[in-house]
Parts: sequence; structure tokens; C-alpha cells
Amino acid sequence: MKSLKYTVLLAALASGLVLPAKADLIGPFGDIPKNGTGIGGGNSDNQANNFFRLQNFIAANPAFGSLGTPTLDGAEQVSTPLDEPVDLTGFSYAVVHYGSGPGGTPGGGVAFFQITNNLDTFPQTGSGPNGFGGISRVDLFASTPGVPDGGATVMLLGAGLSALGIVRRYLKS
Repeated sequence: MKSLKYTVLLAALASGLVLPAKADLIGPFGDIPKNGTGIGGGNSDNQANNFFRLQNFIAANPAFGSLGTPTLDGAEQVSTPLDEPVDLTGFSYAVVHYGSGPGGTPGGGVAFFQITNNLDTFPQTGSGPNGFGGISRVDLFASTPGVPDGGATVMLLGAGLSALGIVRRYLKS
């Protein structure tokens, strides 16, 4: 009976580590000024410039790009009212422009979100320091999957198998 309890406990712990967590929008990450961060240092607020901002943000913050490499193919601007839930199916990243608001920089700020679900509502006001105003534009971008880190996966597998071997040895005694 004791070995059954340990087996169930180990199975529960292992499944908790293996199953992916379902989360909402992750972010906002960054809050860069809109003005001066577009293509060629421009101020435009369009899909091409927001894609450029996203690429630069990921280059400066590689951990943010964990969902894969963003692609401009199939990008969409949110056309539904921005205060309603948005269909995010097939997208990995969102670039959201917020107005400057009180204390923000001229032109407002751009925030970046990772998308991990299929339907969500974006925050209606920026969290600063550049954009404290209302939401004015959302561009959605898909991604191509990144190459998984084989080394970390092998280490986790080895650690799990080692733990099972150790537990087995103690259960036999």
C-alpha cells in the first residue's frame, strides 16, 4: 500500500511538471515610446512599424521571444471594438499603442504582449511610463516556432529518471 501511495504522488508531481499551463495574455512587456522607434526612427503607427518595434524589442529582450520568431505574414489589425474580447487564434504576439495620457511621453507608448489563449480583452489604459492613456491600436502577429533547447529537455528527462530510480531503491528496502 505504501508503494502505491508513493507511485501516485510521483505521478501527480510529474504530471504537474509536464502539463503546460494555460494562461491569459502575458504582459505588457516593455513600454517604449511610439515616437522615434519606428522604421528609420520614424513615428508612424502602422503594422510595418509595429512589427519593426516588436522585432527590436525581442532582439533586446530574447526571453520575450519564447513563443517563436514573429512573422509579418498574416498579421492583422484588430478591427472589433477594442473594449471587447478579441479572437486571438493563431497569433503569438500583440503590439498595443496607448495614448500618452497624463504624464506620458508625446505620441504615447507601445506595449508588447505574448498571446497564450484564443480570446481575451486588452487592458484599456497603458501602465506607463510612456503611455498612460487609452488604447488606440492593436496589431496581432503570428510566429514560426523556435528550435527547442534539446539540452534542457535531456537534463530534465535525466533528472526525472534518476529520481524514479532513487525512489524505487528506497521502496524496495
